[in-house]
Amino acid sequence: MRDLMMLGMMMIIVPIALSNAFAAYLVWGWTSVIAVPYYMWGFMGSLRYNLFFALVTLLLLVVGKSVDKSPFRLNRTSVLILLFVAHVTVSAVLADASARNNFSIYTDLLKSITYCLVMFLFVNSRLRLHAMLIAIALGLGFHGLAEGLKTLVTAGGHKIIGLPGTKMSDNNHFGVALVMALPILLYLYQYSKVRLVRWGFLGVLLATVLAVIGSRSRGAFLAMALLAFMLMLTSRRKGMASLFVMLGVALVLVLSPESWFQRIETIGSADQDASFMGRVEAWNVATALALQNPVFGTGFHAMQSGELWFGVRPSDGLLGGLLGSASLSTHARAAHSIYFEVLGDHGFVGLLLFLAIMGNAFVTALQIRRMTAYRSDLLWARDMSDALALSCFAFTVGGAGVSLAYFETYYVVVCLLEALRQYVLAQLRPASGRSLPGVRVASEPAGADKRLQAP
Repeated sequence: MRDLMMLGMMMIIVPIALSNAFAAYLVWGWTSVIAVPYYMWGFMGSLRYNLFFALVTLLLLVVGKSVDKSPFRLNRTSVLILLFVAHVTVSAVLADASARNNFSIYTDLLKSITYCLVMFLFVNSRLRLHAMLIAIALGLGFHGLAEGLKTLVTAGGHKIIGLPGTKMSDNNHFGVALVMALPILLYLYQYSKVRLVRWGFLGVLLATVLAVIGSRSRGAFLAMALLAFMLMLTSRRKGMASLFVMLGVALVLVLSPESWFQRIETIGSADQDASFMGRVEAWNVATALALQNPVFGTGFHAMQSGELWFGVRPSDGLLGGLLGSASLSTHARAAHSIYFEVLGDHGFVGLLLFLAIMGNAFVTALQIRRMTAYRSDLLWARDMSDALALSCFAFTVGGAGVSLAYFETYYVVVCLLEALRQYVLAQLRPASGRSLPGVRVASEPAGADKRLQAP
């Protein structure tokens, strides 16, 4: 039945994509997040949806069938990303021979970066920015809704294992990815015009909170807690933000099983937790490999090979002193941190470029805040930049404990911030004065914030 439903959807989506390059681009991004084959049981599960819509998009670009396409211009974000890609390309070529997944991870990253760079050709209006957020929400939000409902009907007993065959195949990766979606879902709730759609996004938001609980991920919980604090700190509507945070806390208290609370309590005694100390050991191995290969590292996920893992001693790394008398692993592990993952894979230079991309995202969000401070017609842009910055914040915090450095959605969010900045700059230029189709200004008393709502 699922396969027949997907076949019916594709019969509608494919003709639309073939007639509109931006529509094809949206579906390209959506299929990379939703992982369609995971939900299919039959003949529709073997199709390469993402590749098909990527080729359709690029073909329509080549033959000139795209509407309202902007010329590609380098900007600060794209330059940093291209520098990072150039560096990891050399790293992949020079990778240690034991890095068995080196080129498969490298090619996946190239595909993700290609998608992000194409964004600057397409996403040049408020409507398209809004559509990009919807595509992310329909991807990550679908997982949050499905798993959140399972958590609800089992009164918190459902345990999420992730999506096999994707970058969210681990419950911790899955939980962090869902936390990234929360501020985007909140923005869509605030700015969708149709009431039914607004309440739909609210429902998905609450279900996603439940899904984070169901993931049993301490890192995702910590990221969600810090995200709630940052939301109350940065939101223009602090009353509404506080209300949502209290609602989320109520859901956690009511639906979380005792075993979940016991697991979360171990955060306070991390030095006695074998799982956490295993992470410290992995971080130490990553630093040891980076010290041996400071410029280009050892290649994508090379540290997961036994040859490299057991080829270093605890004293070779920068964190060896933290291990104390902890028992060492009998097998190679993942880096369990986006920062140590990049450090071990691509050396200190690669980590600096990775941090530069991250820092640039927050600088871009602050610039958008400044540029829109005295423009009531652009307050929506400030709110969107806040949502995207909070999504990046969730990644930086939650990613500290998971190997998710090459997660496509993060780079998409970073590039969306740049696309939003470019749009705001265009609106601030003299003699703009154009209205956007399908966008209205909410009627409010004089002097009050005017909220623009996109469909």
